[in-house]
Amino acid sequence: MKKIIAGLIDDGAEFFKNEGKLYCVHARQTHEWPNFPDKVVSLIEADMLKHPEALRALSEWENLLPEDHMYRYIVCRFGGIDDEPDINLEGKIAHKEYFECGLRGKCRFEGKLCCSIKAEYGMLTKMELEVLKCSSLGYKEIGERLFISVETVSTHMQNLRLKTGLKNSTQLAIYAMQKGVIYEGN
Repeated sequence: MKKIIAGLIDDGAEFFKNEGKLYCVHARQTHEWPNFPDKVVSLIEADMLKHPEALRALSEWENLLPEDHMYRYIVCRFGGIDDEPDINLEGKIAHKEYFECGLRGKCRFEGKLCCSIKAEYGMLTKMELEVLKCSSLGYKEIGERLFISVETVSTHMQNLRLKTGLKNSTQLAIYAMQKGVIYEGN
């Protein structure tokens, strides 16, 4: 059974882009950008500060004006409409949405600003992306860092190899560096 879109009958929020315009459904109303409710804007601002890789991508985006940073953040992270709330009733933001923006596979900010990467043979899940970010580490260290078992790391690495068409961890680490998702200190 499909769920009702967040914000349609509750105080959750769902963002979506339609015909070049960005909308937010919240508190039983649909708001067009930039006229989003203050509560929603505050939650997004706080969330942006928790994601330095996304802030770095926004800062490197050519010709992007400061007043467009939040707009771009929302579009890249939540641009598609679905039945899972982008902001739930408790104000928690969910980063798990895939949005086909037209730049998938060629955007240099893919996986840094948005929450997924389009590989040659499939979309990487959020957890696969997190494992990819750590792919220069050993399985045990990845597991400790992400609080998952070594077996789960192995499964994600296998899925990464299948989706990227790469053969080993070294190739995956190089791929992660090419995509810009491995940072100093990983």
